[in-house]
Amino acid sequence: MQKNCISILAGIFLAATPAWSQPQVTLEHAFTNLSFNRPVDMQHFGEQLFVVEQRGIIWTFDNRQDVTDRHTFLDIQDRVRSVNNEEGLLGLAFHPDYGVNGYFFVYYTASNPRRSVIARYSVLAGNANRADAGSEIVVLEVNQPAGNHNGGQLAFGPDGALYIAFGDGGGANDQFGNGQNTRSLLGTISRINVDDLPYTIPPDNPFASGAAGLPEIFVWGLRNPWRFSFDPKIDIVFAADVGQNTIEEINIIENGKNYGWPIMEGTQCFRPRANCNQSGLVLPIFEYDHSNGPASVTGGYVYRGPGVPDLTGWYVFGDYVDGRFWGLLHDGSSLLGTSLLEDTFLSPLSFGIDHQGEVFMLAGNGRIYRFSATGGSLGFESFGKPLQFVMGVPIPTTTLPAARGGSGSFTYSLSPSLPAGLSFDASTRTLQGTATALSDTTTYTLHAVDTNGLQGALQFELSVHESLSNERPDVLPGFILHGHYPSPSSGDTQIIFDLPERASVSVELHDLIGRRVATIPPQIMAPAIQQSVLVPTSTLPGGMYLYRVIVTKQNASKTAHGKLLVQ
Repeated sequence: MQKNCISILAGIFLAATPAWSQPQVTLEHAFTNLSFNRPVDMQHFGEQLFVVEQRGIIWTFDNRQDVTDRHTFLDIQDRVRSVNNEEGLLGLAFHPDYGVNGYFFVYYTASNPRRSVIARYSVLAGNANRADAGSEIVVLEVNQPAGNHNGGQLAFGPDGALYIAFGDGGGANDQFGNGQNTRSLLGTISRINVDDLPYTIPPDNPFASGAAGLPEIFVWGLRNPWRFSFDPKIDIVFAADVGQNTIEEINIIENGKNYGWPIMEGTQCFRPRANCNQSGLVLPIFEYDHSNGPASVTGGYVYRGPGVPDLTGWYVFGDYVDGRFWGLLHDGSSLLGTSLLEDTFLSPLSFGIDHQGEVFMLAGNGRIYRFSATGGSLGFESFGKPLQFVMGVPIPTTTLPAARGGSGSFTYSLSPSLPAGLSFDASTRTLQGTATALSDTTTYTLHAVDTNGLQGALQFELSVHESLSNERPDVLPGFILHGHYPSPSSGDTQIIFDLPERASVSVELHDLIGRRVATIPPQIMAPAIQQSVLVPTSTLPGGMYLYRVIVTKQNASKTAHGKLLVQ
């Protein structure tokens, strides 16, 4: 993890020919009403965010800048060791089928003996905001000889396997001899399959047979890989490896490769200096030195969000000691450019990403920040799913995202023309009305321009249907919405449906002018005929309401609509 230092760093960058525009960004508070106690990881499932505190708590909350409420998702302080600066609850990863099986995995340090624990937990049935702390199944344990260099990142790759980063065992100078020891998981990023437990080994792991090394190992020769991340768009893995006394480095992680520690520290020989054999070793794509004092790199993510178009495709990371933030532009085969993005007094403990690719920075002061555009093209606030409306039914008043960056006020316009019956109010960025004609899925563009002429554009999809009950026929084809009971409703209402497979179900209730009046948050539900969700309607004024049932499986969703009358 990080070194507890406050010195200033001077960077030395590997050269690249500038064939790119300099991203112009600043950091702003992402959630103005929230702060945390040493937040060391941030993950998402769908639009919901989860923040890991090192002491052993995971919080969940809505992805809104003005959010005030958060919920304790998991509290395992009773089993987490956080005596030293680099111990604690360090990582979180949701199973790719979390929406169906409710499984997620954590990485934490435990005592007696001191060890790293990879464990699986389950969300509580019927409560998406709470996990079952008693559901722990230990997947893997690795003894730790010292209290530092715990690594701590774990993540599912595009292949569905679970990747886990372990430091070299701590101390200094690889004193336990793990960096080049393929009979130890320390100093590695390991990879296992956890669809069934006990875990299995992917057959293409470099030592899958166990003959020349531990079968779990994916790569080795790392000192303390404090955060790695996947960029599926160009199919590469970035990892930040914290250095000893001289070099901080960023690596591209590839199956079966040796990243050199402790033979190398970055691109320099570490030991033995007199006989530095670099054959078979992979050198970093980027490094910076400690010429002005100690440093500690914190790995981040490739930016793919809507907020800062100039930053798209850049791998964003920072330094815990120095407070500087950099971007690397990599095309999957070579480094195209490097950029110093921000020079701050903040200490990045970690980074996170949401469902749209916005990158967040988790700071040592307990606050969470995000990047905002200050030049180039305007960005936009996050935007949800494609807009789908029902013909003849008043649409919920829908506010399109605001522009970000630039200066002064913004002027908005929308193209092409909306379906008959719908209108766009440029002063409030709202869609409203009642669609009177069907419309296939169409791409619309929200245009923005600021007072200085800086422009931006956001594209989204909109369609008008007779019914949305078969939105995704390939998702849960046996799902059938039967309606509600009682009808008319004189008390609370049961929304009734057939659910053919275990899935996540949520319900939204709107009045006829589009205001959301009730929400049943996502909950994992078992398959059943005549399954139901209770919606609180007994306190609502009499009148007609619209409800929407959203069923999610493997990140694909199906939606059904209905009307109910409250007496």
